[in-house]
Amino acid sequence: MNIQWYPGHMAKAQRSLANELKNVDAVVVLGDARAVVRSVSGDFLKHFAGKRLVYAFNKSSLADEQAIAGFKKTMAEKDGYFFIDCKTREGIKQFSSHLLAMKNNFRYEREVRAMIVGIPNVGKSMLINTLAGRNANKIANTPGVTRSNKWLRIEGSFYLLDTPGILSPKFDNEDDGMVLASIGSVKDTIFDKTELAESMAFFLARRYPHLLEARYKISPGIIGSATPIELIEEIGKRRGFVQKGAVVDFERAANTLFDEFKNGVIGKIAFDFPQEDRF
Repeated sequence: MNIQWYPGHMAKAQRSLANELKNVDAVVVLGDARAVVRSVSGDFLKHFAGKRLVYAFNKSSLADEQAIAGFKKTMAEKDGYFFIDCKTREGIKQFSSHLLAMKNNFRYEREVRAMIVGIPNVGKSMLINTLAGRNANKIANTPGVTRSNKWLRIEGSFYLLDTPGILSPKFDNEDDGMVLASIGSVKDTIFDKTELAESMAFFLARRYPHLLEARYKISPGIIGSATPIELIEEIGKRRGFVQKGAVVDFERAANTLFDEFKNGVIGKIAFDFPQEDRF
């Protein structure tokens, strides 16, 4: 499945980031803990060369704990890498303390100014709201909510610049597009959700069959032998999405799998593992 999405506001936002760089001390690159490598890859990172980078991977409560542990081990000797979760507040204190400590590296006495960048729907606005302790920014579990740059002051600590999510104009391969669509970074109006659900079913059966079994009560034998289409049909049967003539409502079953996968209801997963580390 070929997924490409680069609306006009992204191109405009990417150009405006260059104008703001002179005003920031550091750039926070926010990724998704379920796709550590692919959620922070992209040509747009080259625009921040020369700036101090801090990496934070949000939604860690939705990610495979084994993968996170492996990445933490890989990054143990590197400075400025954090796994956080804005809903559970995991890692937020350590991340905030790191930004505050940056003052020691500057010759002037003022609050640190950091720009938060990343692909759509990784939680940039949510992170700012969490640090601010209030709903300073509009948030939603859908890409494209933030459409312009916005400075916000975290009282007594630092200034943060919220920016629109930006994707590369073209994905390196179809698999990358599938992964980013699966974590909600691509609007679901520009691709076939049914086709993506088939990719999700294949991924889960190959890497996380126990999650399919637990969530949808599908036996291991069926998971191991069924095609992705057959798995979605089985999900439809288990959920009672059966129409007249014992025909499964395939679209409804596919949409259910897509929504529950994206929202982390099925269980903790990871698309990227430490052996694929590109840092």
